[in-house]
Amino acid sequence: ITALELAEHVVTGGFVAQQDALTALYRTARQNEVSDVLVAVASDDTEPRAVRERALGRIVVQLARTAA
Repeated sequence: ITALELAEHVVTGGFVAQQDALTALYRTARQNEVSDVLVAVASDDTEPRAVRERALGRIVVQLARTAA
């Protein structure tokens, strides 16, 4: 599953349903020097869902730029 597909699954099914894949994505993001703040916000279950989704989207964009 790609990072973009994972983000789409999160939007439709929520963060909890994708927890294992998200943990792997956050690890990859940290390894690729994606903003620690974005990873912290996306992975914080006390943040509002919309805020977490936005952070996740920015992580996906940054990872795509790294891969390009």
